[in-house]
Amino acid sequence: MNMAAAMKAQKTGLLELRVTVDRWIRVLATLTEDTLTVNPGEGAEEPTKPNPNPSGAINGDPPNLSSSPVPETITNVKRTVRVTKQDVGGLGISIKGGKENKMPILISKIFKGLAADQTEALYVGDAILSVNGYDLREATHDEAVQALKKTGKEVILEVKYIKEMSAFFKSSGSPGATLPWDSPPSTPQRGTEVLPAELKEPRSIPLKMCQVSRKQCPPDTENRYFEVNSSNRKNSVFLRAKDPAMAQSWYNAIQAGAANLLPRVKEELKSMQPGIEVRHLGWITEQVAQGPEKPVLAMLTDKDLLLYPSLPESKDSISSPTKSHPLITTRLVHSGPGKTSPLLDSELSFGLRSGTKQGVETHVFRVDSAKELSTWTHLLVEGCHNAAELIKEVTTACSWNGKECTLGVHIDEGFTLFTEEMGVRKSILLQQPFERLRMSSDDGVRMMFLDFGGPEAEIQLDLHCCPKTIVFIIHSFLSAKVKRLGLLA
Repeated sequence: MNMAAAMKAQKTGLLELRVTVDRWIRVLATLTEDTLTVNPGEGAEEPTKPNPNPSGAINGDPPNLSSSPVPETITNVKRTVRVTKQDVGGLGISIKGGKENKMPILISKIFKGLAADQTEALYVGDAILSVNGYDLREATHDEAVQALKKTGKEVILEVKYIKEMSAFFKSSGSPGATLPWDSPPSTPQRGTEVLPAELKEPRSIPLKMCQVSRKQCPPDTENRYFEVNSSNRKNSVFLRAKDPAMAQSWYNAIQAGAANLLPRVKEELKSMQPGIEVRHLGWITEQVAQGPEKPVLAMLTDKDLLLYPSLPESKDSISSPTKSHPLITTRLVHSGPGKTSPLLDSELSFGLRSGTKQGVETHVFRVDSAKELSTWTHLLVEGCHNAAELIKEVTTACSWNGKECTLGVHIDEGFTLFTEEMGVRKSILLQQPFERLRMSSDDGVRMMFLDFGGPEAEIQLDLHCCPKTIVFIIHSFLSAKVKRLGLLA
């Protein structure tokens, strides 16, 4: 890192970077005004000193790890196993977990040929409930390590095999560093693999339009993980802090850094496409009925909500969103924790419903914080009203009483049915202000019914296609008119 970058560092600290499913390395994280850099530097994974004893097993070396198949009959059944310690290698196991990790004390590795392996009665994924009568169910990792060390030659272990936990250790046989809650193996070590050269290089993520999100990493239930993705979705880092407070602090700092760069991003987009008016820009996660949820970059303009897979970097990509929701045909139908959804109650989401020619579409989006939810909710409602004021009038072809004509809906002048000739209004068949509308309904296929009271009673319009688009537009005009009267907060 050069001196200039060091001078403007906003935040620095030690974190852990995930490099494979169960492998983490310590990194120095540095946050500047526009970049997050993680640097493994020297000694991120220090090799242990070589041991001349060739019979010693290497922690994490597959040939020296035992992986006996587990009988189905022992799952969740309490067992008592007697282990006779050897002079060299002790019990011959490694453990993970502990109260501070909200996990039981679990056997994560069994070393071939050593004491635990020779019993043929212990398995990776066994929870150690007690050792020589000493209860470990509420023990911290360190307390469990000490209890196992203090035993004599004969050790009585009370264990229970937890199938769900064993899946977490399936890849523990691959060479790599131990997790922070891993105990050192009770066996001499010859050495451990050092990091590949590419992992020793610093990794940087520009803050400009990056996405930072809090993550979970089962089976560890502590909320101390976060992920940062670059704006083009090509680079990401999955990081772990020592505790939830530190993770939140980094999350907040990265969010704030990205927010400070937002005006610059809006200017860049405007210079690429001068006519565009970007009201808001941010990452949201679309909840999909089938398949995994997907992050999308949402851009709110004066007339549309546009969704992109990554930050547009050219005029062509701005003009080609993966999805476009015209605000005048869109309404917010839900905002808050998804109580009735299968999602966690703590997840914050908002729902949009759009009237299209294919019918009504519903989309649900998740955000990471209450502040984001409030911002999107407010701006979407305001955006729908502003779009209605901006557009003022829409027209659509229809049939009334068997006659082909055009329906015009105007925010101020209300409803007009007229015929056209060469694009010019020829004769007005019916005109009614919004104030006279008592009720509107539709059949969801092609018919719309408008009741203005009086002698005409209900008029029936055949729109030749799904009426939902025009129904939603009428709703947007009405909502904007109510807002004008100051009746909406």
